Amino acid sequence: MKVKLKKIKGKRLSLTEEKNALDYLEQAYYYIRQTEKNIIAWKWVVISLFGALYGFAVCACKGTSPSNVTCKTKSGKMKLISFDDALKLCQRPDWMHMTVFSKHLVLTDQQKKSVERLKEGLRNNFEHYIPTGWSIEIHGMPQMAIDVLEVIRFLALDTGNYVHLATRQNTKIEYMVLQSKRILEKSQLYKETELVRK
Repeated sequence: MKVKLKKIKGKRLSLTEEKNALDYLEQAYYYIRQTEKNIIAWKWVVISLFGALYGFAVCACKGTSPSNVTCKTKSGKMKLISFDDALKLCQRPDWMHMTVFSKHLVLTDQQKKSVERLKEGLRNNFEHYIPTGWSIEIHGMPQMAIDVLEVIRFLALDTGNYVHLATRQNTKIEYMVLQSKRILEKSQLYKETELVRK
């Protein structure tokens, strides 16, 4: 007796640079909501915020050509420019002013420190974890996340460049950034840090 096999219809995951960056932001929002109850959620907040920041930086400085954010390796393969290069391009008025509405990124000193801590102090160590015991003071995490969220929001919504997002996606970004900041500002860690500053 022959068994007739059913044909499986292929399913595909489709991404664009905007969808990819938005997904990272959604994950950051998800994990920010977990931080009060689950301390290890901070690891995923860091990784997700970095992905969203890098992704939206690429979207903002790409213009109309992906070749603006890619380069060739020695072996001839195309690769994405580094995080540092993408962020530098976003801060260059001569690069970012692509339309009459364009704005370049201007980071405050605090935002610079927060981005640096996110990348060098945390994300790189999480992503390329060297076998060791590592204890992290997390009281500064909420403020760092707030600073990075503000930069992400600007890159996603305010550069005036060719970031291809639907109106509902813009609204979603605005909502997630606002809600994430509210959650972080109400957190015990943030309140304790603010008490020390005063």
